[in-house]
Amino acid sequence: MSSVYIVSKLFTYLFLPPGIFALLFVGVAFFVKRFRLFFFANGIILYFLSTPYVADWLLTPLEAPYNTSVEKRAVDAVIVLGGGHTQGVANLPLSSDAYKRMMWGLMVAKSNNLPLLFSGGGNQKEYLESDAFLDSLKEIKSYLDIQPPSSKSLASKEFSLHVEDKSIDTYQNALFSKQAFQAVGISEPTVYLVTSAYHMRRAVMLYEHFGFHVIPAATNFKINHRARDMWDYFPNAHAFYKSFIALHEYAGLLSLKIRGI
Repeated sequence: MSSVYIVSKLFTYLFLPPGIFALLFVGVAFFVKRFRLFFFANGIILYFLSTPYVADWLLTPLEAPYNTSVEKRAVDAVIVLGGGHTQGVANLPLSSDAYKRMMWGLMVAKSNNLPLLFSGGGNQKEYLESDAFLDSLKEIKSYLDIQPPSSKSLASKEFSLHVEDKSIDTYQNALFSKQAFQAVGISEPTVYLVTSAYHMRRAVMLYEHFGFHVIPAATNFKINHRARDMWDYFPNAHAFYKSFIALHEYAGLLSLKIRGI
């Protein structure tokens, strides 16, 4: 490795967030008399949450059970859960997480000749996540020969696209998905459920709560199973983000337990 590369890496990890804040917390702890333990503890916690080792350790129980091939079963449809979008961009308005979910869902649905239901509305009422899904479809239509949602029924058992545009969270994804199937006479649907691997456990619990038979079809894995190197001991924003989504999922799972789901 060249010296320029090493200096560039050290600057990125130590003088940009979150590394700089971890250093500041620890540094302040050496100069203050009051709240010394508070500053030091915050610096250490921020450091650990910002390293790939801890981030992947937190994610492993969430992702590992779903890092498998999709089980071949007789199912009624594929459900793809939304994962965020960006308004006012030149192309592909779905977030990176949602785009991966969409693409994997399309692959599963088309290869199995099944209807696909995209579930996601969001809080931006002037431009819903379902709108972003449809706009993204238009952009890839010519490459994958995918037609926009048609008048075919969700019960048709052939490839077609459908949207549910009222939900704002995973609970409502499951609730409104169930209503869509009940509207076409399917009371206990068996579905391939497509979402990010870290989100799958909570999504399965909610969909089963509403009477679905769920076959997980996870995508958007966050754990990189490469060999570790020295840079993995340094804090970085991507690892901190992975720790955040893992902790967010554990909080969500706790909320389901409290609610008796």
